[in-house]
Amino acid sequence: MRILYNRYRPWVIVTLVALMVFAVLFFVPVPYYIVQPGSALEVRPMIQVDQAKSGEKGAFMMTTVSMREGNVLGYLASQMSPSFERIPKGEVLGRGEDPEEYQHRQVEIMDQSQQNAVIAAFREMGRPVQEKFLGVQVLRLLKNMPAQNVLQEGDLIWRVDGERVRTTEDLITYLSHKKPGDTVEMRVKRKDHLLNEEVTLASLDPSGGGERAGVGIEPITLRKVKTDPEVRIDAKKIGGPSAGLMFTLEIMNQLEEGDLTQGLRVAGTGTITPAGEVGQIGGVHHKVRAAEAEGADIFFVPADVDPQDTNEKRALATAEKIGTDMKVVPVRTLSEAIDYLEGRAVKKRAS
Repeated sequence: MRILYNRYRPWVIVTLVALMVFAVLFFVPVPYYIVQPGSALEVRPMIQVDQAKSGEKGAFMMTTVSMREGNVLGYLASQMSPSFERIPKGEVLGRGEDPEEYQHRQVEIMDQSQQNAVIAAFREMGRPVQEKFLGVQVLRLLKNMPAQNVLQEGDLIWRVDGERVRTTEDLITYLSHKKPGDTVEMRVKRKDHLLNEEVTLASLDPSGGGERAGVGIEPITLRKVKTDPEVRIDAKKIGGPSAGLMFTLEIMNQLEEGDLTQGLRVAGTGTITPAGEVGQIGGVHHKVRAAEAEGADIFFVPADVDPQDTNEKRALATAEKIGTDMKVVPVRTLSEAIDYLEGRAVKKRAS
């Protein structure tokens, strides 16, 4: 028995060491998120427009990034490969937010983006669209802030000190005239009950030294959007606002005759407002790589409008770095994206 033990002892040690290394690489967390190129997904299967036109020969594609909580292996990969990036958790998660709450917030933001896309598409086409504001919903309560002991997630705020609040902008504007220590009365709908709750405002600066006052919630505007024909969007559990532009283009393509894609694979990214303005997003360099991997012909990117904007510059630099033939097209508005696609159609017919 001792002879057998001595014979197999080195293999036992090697196996134990290998298991320990495996455990360290995959299960030891690091205080970063590891980000890399995700996918370029066709959005037509996600969008259903009643009585949709079916002339689309190409495809509109939304682009994503892959982001996961970091481990030692991901950290090492981010040191060696330009396709991997590490971002400190504090730059991703909100104040007092955990990963599950972050994902929930991203899904809610995606829902808002989808509504913006529907409104922008119908307005761009001159079609009627009804937008009914229901109030400000509490998406998340910030830890160690006054609202935590008074409000609940899901509460719908209707009035503040008797003033009607329909949107987050209404709430923020009203509270901007207050200071820490002031008290406000909120008219709140919680499930089927109407409540009046008093909340004392606190500084929104985590250090407590700022003058900007708030109740300590992450708010979203609750609204209903009604169109004819009806539009339904199902992006599963994909979160964030950055598919707004591509959703809008696909909705328009199903609403009208012709084909905005011109038979091309059109990828892109960018938030969208109801007025059709395209806004900056995160991870654009990863999205360029994702679009290239899926054979995109065109990549729409938010144009750099303000000095701090970097989407356009970074997308063009990434495209040059990877040597893609994909055309990177910066746009400030939905109209600019449509003009570019229709301009290609005119050139194609002329040739």
